[in-house]
Amino acid sequence: MDSKATHTPGAMGATERRQQGRKHVFVVNGASEFLDVVRILLEDESYNVTTTNFVPKTFDLVLALEPSLIIIDLAIHIQAGWELLERLHNDAMTHGLPVVVVSTNPSFLEKVQANSERYGGQRFIGKPFDIQTLLGAVEDLIGKA
Repeated sequence: MDSKATHTPGAMGATERRQQGRKHVFVVNGASEFLDVVRILLEDESYNVTTTNFVPKTFDLVLALEPSLIIIDLAIHIQAGWELLERLHNDAMTHGLPVVVVSTNPSFLEKVQANSERYGGQRFIGKPFDIQTLLGAVEDLIGKA
């Protein structure tokens, strides 16, 4: 599935050109409220943001959209986050993609860090978190939008 639009340079509007040059953050979480808050926060900082709540084709969306960074929330009883994290790390197309892992469960963050050869991940943030902590992690990994 390829959801990228193709534009000729003259046909692209000013807003599309501005958005095309911005860094893109892909956020995966099972709670729409969390997705909304993080989307607004990152858009206020001028990042392009895509959100999803663990749909079966999340990995395919990542390949199609080619984000600059992914934020994945690991939750109890939701295996999809673990599977996505492992697949992103082990697939040649996404292996180098920066990943921020968030969770309310400190043992999940410890497990990911202890098994970096399996899961990857560059930043690990416990929830609830300070807004500046998340923004700082994103900026450290991909720079300002």
